Amino acid sequence: MLINTWYVACDAVDVPHDKPKQVRMLGHDFALFRDGAGKINCVSDICVHRGASLSHGRIHKGCLECPYHGWRYKGDGACAEIPAHPDARVPKKVRVDSYPVEERYGWVWVFLGDLPEAQRPPIPVVPEYTDPTRRPVRGTFLWKANYGRVVENGVDFGHAAFVHPSFGDRDRPEVMNHVMEESEWSAKASIAMRPPAYRGIWKYLRRTERENVTASPEWHIGGLCIVLRLQITPKWANVLIDVNTPIDENTTLTHWILLRNFFTSKFFDKDTTRRNLKIFEQDQEVIGRLAPMELPTRVQDEYSVQSDGMMVAFRKKREELYRRGWGLDSKLYNDTMKGIKAAVIPSPARGEDPKGWVFPEAPRLVMPESDQRIAAE
Repeated sequence: MLINTWYVACDAVDVPHDKPKQVRMLGHDFALFRDGAGKINCVSDICVHRGASLSHGRIHKGCLECPYHGWRYKGDGACAEIPAHPDARVPKKVRVDSYPVEERYGWVWVFLGDLPEAQRPPIPVVPEYTDPTRRPVRGTFLWKANYGRVVENGVDFGHAAFVHPSFGDRDRPEVMNHVMEESEWSAKASIAMRPPAYRGIWKYLRRTERENVTASPEWHIGGLCIVLRLQITPKWANVLIDVNTPIDENTTLTHWILLRNFFTSKFFDKDTTRRNLKIFEQDQEVIGRLAPMELPTRVQDEYSVQSDGMMVAFRKKREELYRRGWGLDSKLYNDTMKGIKAAVIPSPARGEDPKGWVFPEAPRLVMPESDQRIAAE
């Protein structure tokens, strides 16, 4: 799993004003809480005193109070008070990791890593979100699948004809030529896709063949976000925004928003949600059974063809970030530390001051030298 990028923890409306909320990301627990000004903060969920879960405490005067001994932490992670010793100076080392938080698209985005602000991948910009002519519906979907498999599935042109009969035609599965554009933190493409022939009553009402649908997917490292724009007819268009948060290596939580510029009455929201979830469920039937479950580290570990360009670009970027030290070694953590020794995702404060922390960082993935050579070729 990747660190040093943004992840969506939850919907902003799901963070109460009167108590903390626990969220799980990257195999670790975090505590979200609102301070005295109502701002959402995110800290590691482990008290440095005796390891209590801070998310099961309470909010006291804008601080997060540990449920075990009442130690009180500010939004920046520093301990403001130790009630058993009210007159003693609180040592600097008595602090928990605190992570930058942004609210965007109604979601709570948390930066999990130790990079300074100028070096962080950006949160994706989706201008259609503020377009008043579009009707939004939103929801979540829990995958029993690796985050990398989920992200790749979202930009895979070739699977629609065989997995999604509502908008793919297995009798005409050819992937048309397309051009892909890459930037430092994202890639995008656009392609004409052949929809299936009209069915049911529509085949009698519509005498002409269905027009091609233009699909324009993007992936972004920030939030492991997929933006899929579908031009269904010259006037009808959908934009799907989904962000994919790894709960652990083989569980992924997707938060999604679908924006449509047709049938914009609230009456159609339920059907829109049903259709979108059905698509996710069709994908789950396939990607939940892939072998191996985890996305291979190297591009060469599975055979790719021209129509896999968006997926290959994502794999190459992920390899590059692993070589920078942005990968978590969850196997090493699970085998040697989990349940035995507390470890946390590093925060930006550790990048500024790596010494003087109670808990160590979770171990990072180290690619063997041979893998680094192959990945660079």
